[in-house]
Amino acid sequence: MEAKTYTCPNCGANLKFNPDAKDFSCEFCRCSFSEEKIKELFKRMSEVSDEDEKEKKAQQELEKEFAENTNLYQCPSCGAQIMADSNTAASFCYYCHNPVILKGRVDGKDRPSKVLPFAFGRDKAIEYFNTWAKKKKYIPRDLISDKQIEKMTGLYVPFWVADAITNTHMTAVGDKVRSWTSGGYAYTETQKFSVLRDVNIEYNGIPADGSKKIEDSIMEAIEPFDYTQIKDFDISYLSGFFADRYDVNKEQIYPRINERMFVNNTGVLESSCSYSSMHDKKFSNSVVKIRWNYMLLPVWFMTYHYNGRIWEYAINGQTGKISGELPIDDKRLICHQILLGILIFIAAMILGYFLGGLFL
Repeated sequence: MEAKTYTCPNCGANLKFNPDAKDFSCEFCRCSFSEEKIKELFKRMSEVSDEDEKEKKAQQELEKEFAENTNLYQCPSCGAQIMADSNTAASFCYYCHNPVILKGRVDGKDRPSKVLPFAFGRDKAIEYFNTWAKKKKYIPRDLISDKQIEKMTGLYVPFWVADAITNTHMTAVGDKVRSWTSGGYAYTETQKFSVLRDVNIEYNGIPADGSKKIEDSIMEAIEPFDYTQIKDFDISYLSGFFADRYDVNKEQIYPRINERMFVNNTGVLESSCSYSSMHDKKFSNSVVKIRWNYMLLPVWFMTYHYNGRIWEYAINGQTGKISGELPIDDKRLICHQILLGILIFIAAMILGYFLGGLFL
């Protein structure tokens, strides 16, 4: 007998039956549904209309076209998987710089629904990077060498982008403190209040990258992206660029999205209070509804191998915003300090000579 399983209508994760509450709950978006509600929802979903069938067939055709016109390359060294259109050949790994091998065609289901095109080319990206890097002293000279800069890659990074409606409930105890003096005495009055706050906040376009190779903090630092320029995906946008193949699904992404939303929600609730201090704060968070989009967002990406570490740099391919940590060349720093010490010593000797002559 085949076991019956249900998936969450909001995020697509598997639902688990809660015997205490007698309902089905989702551990990712924290939604819960009665058995009657689930059956009703799935009955509606199973009643596919002719229009839905047409859309499904159209989507299958798009996936087939994507698979037939997109090559998949794999790095045998770090395992990175790179997608490119059939007219663009990948020769090296964007991450570790080792040669890549052609693995074959991609799966049509890897096709994203949206793409945000690059707003400027490689020369401009290099200009942005050089201007930014040269602001810091003592960087390794080869960081901005032609050999290193040629590794700058126009990369469409896979992102899961969420639209959501959230609810956060807060209870706390708020203190209002008033102090004054009278008749030579100092008085302090503390009033305690029961605090209750509740907020529904709608979010649109919260991004989280779906690549394990790239540091999440690097990608978050180059936000925001302007979604008003977003396009329905077309294979032509890959021409001359590469795309990272996502290896983190939306269920794994959900905790990051969830944390970003509720950190903001709690901040909104706390900022609405005007007490001297608050304590015994308790928060209850839930996602009322969530919808996902799989998008490719433009990033000029480069890695730099130095002192046994891979340093990552990302440039927002739409705004030019840069993220990454610049290393320090210890040899250059020490040489500069030694030279500075010698100059100070010589200056002191010259000054001492002249001052000594004045007192003779």
